[in-house]
Amino acid sequence: MEIEGILFVHYHYPPMHNGGVYRNYYMSHALVDNHAENSWVLTTDNVKLFAQDELPISHKIKIEQIFTFDYRTIIAKLFASNSVGGSQLKEENKQSRMFQFAIKMQRSFPFVILLGEGSIFYIINAYIRACRLIRKERISIVYSSFMPYADHLIAWLLKKKFTELIWIADFRDLHVEPIYKNTLWPSFQKKFEKYLLRNASLVTTVSDGLRDKLTGLHPNVHTITKGVSVMKKVEKYKKFTIAYTGSLFLDFRNPGSIFEHLELLLAYHHVDQNDIQFVYAGKDGNKMREMARSRNIEHIFVDLGYISHASAKELQCRSHINLLLTSASHEHQGVLTGKFFEYIEAGNLIVCVINGHIHDSEFKSMFDRYNLGTIWWQTNDTEWQIRELALWYIEWKEKGEIEFEMKTELIQKEMGWAVQAQKLLAAIEKN
Repeated sequence: MEIEGILFVHYHYPPMHNGGVYRNYYMSHALVDNHAENSWVLTTDNVKLFAQDELPISHKIKIEQIFTFDYRTIIAKLFASNSVGGSQLKEENKQSRMFQFAIKMQRSFPFVILLGEGSIFYIINAYIRACRLIRKERISIVYSSFMPYADHLIAWLLKKKFTELIWIADFRDLHVEPIYKNTLWPSFQKKFEKYLLRNASLVTTVSDGLRDKLTGLHPNVHTITKGVSVMKKVEKYKKFTIAYTGSLFLDFRNPGSIFEHLELLLAYHHVDQNDIQFVYAGKDGNKMREMARSRNIEHIFVDLGYISHASAKELQCRSHINLLLTSASHEHQGVLTGKFFEYIEAGNLIVCVINGHIHDSEFKSMFDRYNLGTIWWQTNDTEWQIRELALWYIEWKEKGEIEFEMKTELIQKEMGWAVQAQKLLAAIEKN
């Protein structure tokens, strides 16, 4: 399918150092490199405040930075000492009830327009610039991705004005989270969101779990997962290394079980403290270290801090086990984080710890199909988990490695970025 021009509305582009938003970058290139002649990206001028990775931009993509004054601007300029990456607050700064209420408010309609990422300045300025581009250039598709909701609001305004446009509304997360409960007046939020999305040509999202929730808001929803590009094998660390690269997201992602298992294995000398390490990279090092200290494993805990995306990828590739933390509930499953797909690219054994007393069928299906590792449910026998961890360590000790292989050929065939772009194009053609 040939496309004359696409307008991407992406507040995070090139992405701030956050695994979830790399989807925007890679999807835009997968679409543009093979299927579009010219494309534009409208993004915030706040990008200069964010932690950045040097990523090559296709010559077919023109980037326009839009004037923005929002809470990220304020954090970067006034609260630099309590932030990481220029504009992200650490988890320990988000614990108070007042702060939690403020987070819910800025994510909820109508406050999101004034208080959320982007806010009114970004929305108005991006809309004006987009109108000029659409009139001047051959743009047939506008692609916006949540979060922030400002991107969808801009696309909604454009679709109202230029009714012939195809509007793709992408969701990396849900606006109203059943697990995190991160908005005020959830029923009102869903009604307002349904009103906005009725003008979208199609809605895309990253998992079947999210798709099932979004079908109540729009009749044409498609699962387009984050693509992967399997990386080459590299030399592992000399110590047996378990790594976690990401945030804790309050108490919804909890490494407590694996910390407890390590404490017991060390206490009973089933593992040697001199040849094992737990390595963390991210913005929540203080809280992670405190948790490690409470489990008497601080002496094997290594905090690399807030590192570049390239460095995080190297850590994932050189580690023996990559720890994935997520949540599930009866109301919501399939929270496939961007970090999950990075771990698949690294190709090393994944231990997925799901916070919630429920078996997430989507995770289980993917782990079984592609041989990704193991899932530790809260309903599991903890003795079995400890034994599994000990056996991996013993195997490494005896053989110098864990004999583990993902089904990389199948992964590349079914999960590559080109495949995801083709899925999206097929959905557009059916529209």
